[in-house]
Amino acid sequence: SELQSPCNLVCRLLLEKKQTNQYYCILIFSIYIFFNDTATTEIYTLSLHDALPIWAAALLHDVGKLETSRELLHKAASLTPEEMAEMRQHVQKGVALLVPVGGSLRRVLPIILSHHDRFDGSGYSPAKGAQIPIEARVLAVADAYDTLTSDRPYRRAVTPFEARQIIVSSAGSHFDPAVVDAFVTAFEHGEMEIPEALVV
Repeated sequence: SELQSPCNLVCRLLLEKKQTNQYYCILIFSIYIFFNDTATTEIYTLSLHDALPIWAAALLHDVGKLETSRELLHKAASLTPEEMAEMRQHVQKGVALLVPVGGSLRRVLPIILSHHDRFDGSGYSPAKGAQIPIEARVLAVADAYDTLTSDRPYRRAVTPFEARQIIVSSAGSHFDPAVVDAFVTAFEHGEMEIPEALVV
């Protein structure tokens, strides 16, 4: 497709840098599909054509971290306010890397710009609720689940059930409640489990 050609070029770079993985994309796509299936209002009705940008954003949302120091990315202690400000710049850095690619990747940029926004407006930008692209709201939930269930330099992973509870408790504040409902549905259908083929 028109979107896939420039996207694949950048995705290959990311895969080489190990900044993403197949499982992460499966997480996002599963939540997206259940969200689409359970949508009850016109504003939340999404088509499979709409899924292409969110799939691309799943791969590319953290591309800006390629421009962030490894020391900062792998720091075991809490970040200082200055370091946190630098870390937040990965969103803008990612967009700056992707803009020259052009083409249909332009459809992905608003999702990447918004994936750290929160439903209540307390995220990286003051955008809130429906002001945040629905794809970014889905990405935020998947990103949180992936982060919580993965070991990080500063903490151990939590169990899938603990991660689910944390996400559910943040519905309406950090996350869109409708997207959280879709996440819970996907979770209950076993879609959040790592496929055996992807276990190393």
